[in-house]
Amino acid sequence: ADKSTIVDEAVKHIQTLEKTLQKLQKQKLDRLQEGPNPIDLGHQDTSREAFMADQVLSGNDAAAKDLIIKSNSVTVAQPRLQFQTWTSSNVVLNICGKEAQISVCSPKKPGLFTSVCCILEKHYLEVISAHVSSQSNRSIFMIQAH
Repeated sequence: ADKSTIVDEAVKHIQTLEKTLQKLQKQKLDRLQEGPNPIDLGHQDTSREAFMADQVLSGNDAAAKDLIIKSNSVTVAQPRLQFQTWTSSNVVLNICGKEAQISVCSPKKPGLFTSVCCILEKHYLEVISAHVSSQSNRSIFMIQAH
């Protein structure tokens, strides 16, 4: 192909990308105005939050990864007064207004509680109360936050 054809195709591709960007920005605004929606954990999440969870955590810690994903989705939107619940195999997150109850049950792993606390601090969640129990093979955290 000659240079003018290549430049024309590049311009068309850039225009298509700009339209896609505008469409995605509009969808983002619409979702922010709607408020938080429960996350479908049945599919592979390829969002930025999931990627960051994979980078922050060593190993394959699904409980902390789920908590990162959920906490990011909650902080983006304005709180609602209705009761909402997110669940996965290791994490249950209940939200009502500005109050949240987080329950984590996970195989025992050094540093997991520290990771959970870092996530809460990162998203400016004030811990009202926390109950931590540990058995020989698992850890359970029940946290109430504001």
